[in-house]
Amino acid sequence: MKQELFINVMAAEVRAALMDQSILIDLIVERAERASIVGNIYLGRVERVMKGMEAAFVDIGTGKSGFLGLDDNRRGNGETSAPVHEGEAIVVQVTKDAINGKGAQLSRRLTLPGRSLVYAPQQDRVMVSRQIEDEAERDRLTGIMGNIATAGEGFILRTASVGATAAELATDCEMLRETWQGIEDARAAIRAPSCLHADIDPVLRVLRDHALDGIDTIHVDDGAAADAARKFCERAMPGMADRVKLHTGPQQMFEQYGIEEEIERACVRRVGLPSGGGLVVETTEALTSIDVNSGRFDAASDLEQMALRTNCEAAAEAARQIRLRNISGLIVVDFIHMENDDNWAEIIEILDDVTGRDRNPTRVLGVTDAGLVEITRRRRREPLLHTMTEICKACGGAGRVKSLDAVSIEILRLLKREARVVPPGEMVLYAANDVVASLENDYGELVDGVEDETGRTIVLRADREYGRENYDIVVE
Repeated sequence: MKQELFINVMAAEVRAALMDQSILIDLIVERAERASIVGNIYLGRVERVMKGMEAAFVDIGTGKSGFLGLDDNRRGNGETSAPVHEGEAIVVQVTKDAINGKGAQLSRRLTLPGRSLVYAPQQDRVMVSRQIEDEAERDRLTGIMGNIATAGEGFILRTASVGATAAELATDCEMLRETWQGIEDARAAIRAPSCLHADIDPVLRVLRDHALDGIDTIHVDDGAAADAARKFCERAMPGMADRVKLHTGPQQMFEQYGIEEEIERACVRRVGLPSGGGLVVETTEALTSIDVNSGRFDAASDLEQMALRTNCEAAAEAARQIRLRNISGLIVVDFIHMENDDNWAEIIEILDDVTGRDRNPTRVLGVTDAGLVEITRRRRREPLLHTMTEICKACGGAGRVKSLDAVSIEILRLLKREARVVPPGEMVLYAANDVVASLENDYGELVDGVEDETGRTIVLRADREYGRENYDIVVE
């Protein structure tokens, strides 16, 4: 199975695309003006404690207060439950970026990610990623770290630690300890609110988090970034350094490998399936729904088998789209109805298999009584749709605009009203091209009727700067 990592570098944006057998399965977009601060550690100042919500708002110096939950013992995540007080300076880490006007989500359980390890300086245990399923390997890694970890510090063995030697893990551990010492030194020297630690450069972060041993080639289209990537690999993951290749072709890298086209498809509602069916992806404030539509079939088809075939395609593609689009929160998939429980088990197995390769924790909750499959995925960064698109000014984000008939009749009603209350003179309507065309061709007699009834002259002027629902009436 061939996997390739493509890193496109510009001053304003860094994009990384992970391809599996020439199929795009993951996309990371980092923009300079909206860079992610997930993982950054701040010395913040508590602005307000909300006892009823068991939460606090903390000023971390980013312009909008972060949200810190204080009920962590009940959540069972091991975070300290020491009370906080308004005005107090505390050390916090960003776990989720600010999204949809909400401030960043914060935690007091600090972690520092390395190549093979995650350092948890305030915990006293060694844990292994659930994605490492081999029990012998889990025991081997735990045994090594038992000899490396000192009292009072904790570690999480990442997926990348599989096969790592004791020396490699020790080297990673020492680098993380040095970083933590730098944070403690900064904590003693600065005042809140201040940043104590920022994650590494986006290109290097992509390498650290995504350049696993299964990656065959790492393509970088910027010379300086390629050199920095090789040096980082030589220091942190020597086996990967020779796999970094500089893209020098005349065609832009993402266009040459079809990645640009895939990104465009990841921003539309409908996704086609090989059978001729498709997915319709809709995101609301509460959840994301994925509706599975059947493809072509004839009357002689076995409907159960047709549904199974389409649902199998849809399960794999839905899981891919969830990861690619960075959809998070609650996700509901409406598959084609099936009667056979074994067939449903096959669909769940496909979803478990594909989502299990996602770095972002994803859980398939199963089939509801209504025949819907529920999935949850942790929210960390904004979805791809928010990065690549913005709210439509014409429809205000509703996804629909008023019909030509509705707008035309609304304008006729307004013209009649305005003609009776504004000073005498010529009335000029500025509106979108299609609205003016509708008033001239479909409602021309009614416009003439308004003129006769009010004694006014109405002039229609098309302006392409106007959206369908936007118009102005001016008396000249």
